[in-house]
Amino acid sequence: MKHLPLLLLLISCAFSPAAMPQVVPDQTEDGSAEAYQNPATGEAITPTIEVRDDGKSYYTWPHWNKWTNGKMHVENPRTTHPDAQWWPDAGLGLFLCWGLPSAFEPNGEGWSGIWSQDREDRGAFYPQSEIWAAAEGWNPTDYDPEKWMAAAAKAGFQYSVITTKHHGGYAMWDSDHALIGVRQFMNGRDLLAPWTEACRNHGIKVGFYYSGMDWYFERDYKSFSYDPQWPVNYKGEHVKSLPKRPPSFSKAYEEYNAAQVKEIMERFEPDIWWGDGGHGMHADDIRALKPGIVLNNRGLGGGDHATAEGFHMAHPQFVKKPVVANGWWWEVNAIIQGGSWHYDKNHGERIYDSDVVLMHLAKARCMGGNLLANIGPRPDGRMQEQAYRLFDDMAEWMKTNRDSVFGINGGGPWPERCNVPITCRDAVWYFHATAKQATAEDPIVLQDAAEPVSVKLMRTGEELEYTYANNVLKFSIPDDTKAGHVTDVVVVDFGKDFDTTPYLFKHW
Repeated sequence: MKHLPLLLLLISCAFSPAAMPQVVPDQTEDGSAEAYQNPATGEAITPTIEVRDDGKSYYTWPHWNKWTNGKMHVENPRTTHPDAQWWPDAGLGLFLCWGLPSAFEPNGEGWSGIWSQDREDRGAFYPQSEIWAAAEGWNPTDYDPEKWMAAAAKAGFQYSVITTKHHGGYAMWDSDHALIGVRQFMNGRDLLAPWTEACRNHGIKVGFYYSGMDWYFERDYKSFSYDPQWPVNYKGEHVKSLPKRPPSFSKAYEEYNAAQVKEIMERFEPDIWWGDGGHGMHADDIRALKPGIVLNNRGLGGGDHATAEGFHMAHPQFVKKPVVANGWWWEVNAIIQGGSWHYDKNHGERIYDSDVVLMHLAKARCMGGNLLANIGPRPDGRMQEQAYRLFDDMAEWMKTNRDSVFGINGGGPWPERCNVPITCRDAVWYFHATAKQATAEDPIVLQDAAEPVSVKLMRTGEELEYTYANNVLKFSIPDDTKAGHVTDVVVVDFGKDFDTTPYLFKHW
């Protein structure tokens, strides 16, 4: 999921020429706090804004490659197909990065096979051949996607995206075309089919992550190094040079990916295609296979929505303008567990606190976006106990607070005029507060506010005391009434004469 060095992408099928990346030495970019400040000075890095001929504005972070910047861009008009219009109101998706990297015991990191001096110095570099060797012993005997998705549905997840093939090339379905995957190492056991069935059993839209890069396919020609001056082969050996790709390589690569995409589309008929490092096929060709599909923006031909990666990239200063102002759908895909995207035995058992996840959901919904929250299940197929703790807390929260994130049609002025995110259904506003907010010491404050008709705690329906003076609305929740471990929601009704126009979403 990290940004992509130049040597990773030499195929015509994955990217348009304008999207080809540049080499960037800092590997902590996407979504991490370090990506937004100069590590030497501590000063914030401010992106430039380019206004293009289409009249839309596009951010460019000077230290990011074009591919990383492109995650926040929607280059082409989004789909108008009626079967795809469910997406912006869905709000909450479950990202499941599960595959061969999960079974790589040292750290579960699919990018460990890409060399850098820093990674070698930290003992975090492993030859790509060692990661592929993990396929020999991987057998998820406790895989129970029905249990996963039943719990996810109760927690409020409306869609889910699972890994079909990550960059290493391991295919999670019984493919006629893959060079490495379940056919070669699990006697053809299809890991996608039972998961797809479980999603549909519980009313969850089916999404597939697919990597347009396939390092196994190009292993003999690809440098597994971040440094273009120091090639590394897939065995982890530094070499002077690598064999040149034959003239037929690009076409063979394109046909290989296209065959896999077509196979997945025809076999499983997904609702979402989540390309990474390319869609594997041009967007127009994917739509020809299923016209009503939703595509992300990470492949040739573009897609329907921006993909902010990590909560820092989804900060209001980067999303409200220009993403929302441009009228684009958008989604934040972010890790909500310890470690990286796939399971890491050293950190992966830790799942974020329920209050934290619900607040990130509220922030995304406040700005008219979706949260695609990533959990990497264990290699044996079990979901972490902490994940079920989260799902149970969310399920209980949804019983009384669901309407604050689903069925909304606008977002309030956060953080410009309020200290907590607000979602709106016309003149009814929902204020979301962490366990430590909305207290007497730290009340919810809305500046330039209209006078409310009522202020109520959503969970119980009880009236809350508030003050309204000089167009400032303040209120808090009594300590003995706060939920404690999940997000509190306060419902404020501003009445039938309230002007809702400035707050209604215009990009849905």
